[in-house]
Amino acid sequence: MWRIYVLSGAVLLLAACQQVPGVPPTLVPAATFPALVEDVGVTAVPDAVPLADEAVVLSVSADVPTPEGEGIRPSAAQQRYVPDAGPATPADWRPPPYEVPLSFHPDDHYWLARPLPATSRNYGLEWYPFGNDVLKGSPYRIHHGEDFPNEKGTPVLAASSGTVIHAGPLPSPRNGVNYYGNTVVIEHDWQINGEPVYTLYAHTLELFVEKGDYVEQGQLIAGVGSSGEVTGSHVHLEVRVGVNKYGAARNPALWLAPYEGYGTVAGRFVDKRSRMISGAMLSLIPVDSDQPIRQQRTYYPTVASDPVWRENFAFADVPAGEYELILDVNNGQYKFKREIEVLPGQTRFEVISTNFEFVPTPTAVPSPTPTGTPLPTFAAPEG
Repeated sequence: MWRIYVLSGAVLLLAACQQVPGVPPTLVPAATFPALVEDVGVTAVPDAVPLADEAVVLSVSADVPTPEGEGIRPSAAQQRYVPDAGPATPADWRPPPYEVPLSFHPDDHYWLARPLPATSRNYGLEWYPFGNDVLKGSPYRIHHGEDFPNEKGTPVLAASSGTVIHAGPLPSPRNGVNYYGNTVVIEHDWQINGEPVYTLYAHTLELFVEKGDYVEQGQLIAGVGSSGEVTGSHVHLEVRVGVNKYGAARNPALWLAPYEGYGTVAGRFVDKRSRMISGAMLSLIPVDSDQPIRQQRTYYPTVASDPVWRENFAFADVPAGEYELILDVNNGQYKFKREIEVLPGQTRFEVISTNFEFVPTPTAVPSPTPTGTPLPTFAAPEG
């Protein structure tokens, strides 16, 4: 099926493929990402200040612990909008998503539909993205999925076809705490690079499927709830690749089809030795504005990159257009700028290589949690 879109005076003719019910989608093979280039022409922001004493950064042992983020207890968690950490409106209208599977770019794998109806909030919390804690206020655990706040009972839909391999409470194998609450896990009937793909839907109110059921894309599987260790009604979505374990979670932003006229910004921010730079502040600013529409940090080392893109940051659901991408290391000691164009239905990918060596700042080891006290919200050990 062909669709024509007119954006900024240009006519784009885009092909959208439609899945035949009951037939697994034909997926575009993922291309091998090209080798990392040492220097891809990063432009320093004019007011950037050089690092005063680079030896201080390089003197830290590479064996020190990497930042893990600090958690808070469920009783203190707040499911609320964080000022200045995302779009000013917590809920607004969005156009319909593209049909899946979608791969306008050969490396894209937008094979998952939104897990909620179009009449609900079917886009995630911008201030608590994958690989981040929150930017302001009390920090959460580093996020391994995407959260969709909605009223209790809002339908939760299967993002793609497959077999239900879990339906019910999901206690942690480490300590028995039911962090996820009522949870559905689906193993999909397609793979990426020969590896199985799973989606997990947590904190539901009620379940409408059982283990062993085969489900179609868009089928009702549960209702939004607040079960498990949470304080607000929402569904937590994870995409897991290879194995059905917490550590195998990947960023859903690179799997969920964007809205029509929207795209995705993703990239790899590395030091001169091609090592991932974690915890750097990112700002995405439209060229006709001086205010960022989105801010977040590069992934903390506790999360995994996409099997194709190998990214360490991603912005989901970005309206097509021209932007400045600002990357800030160590609170202004290094700043870099890229001018990018976001195309509808595609991932705009940037590789940004710096000329310094990055060593994570060591963090204090937290005190052990007393026995019987719930661990921080959204902390979900492997399982």
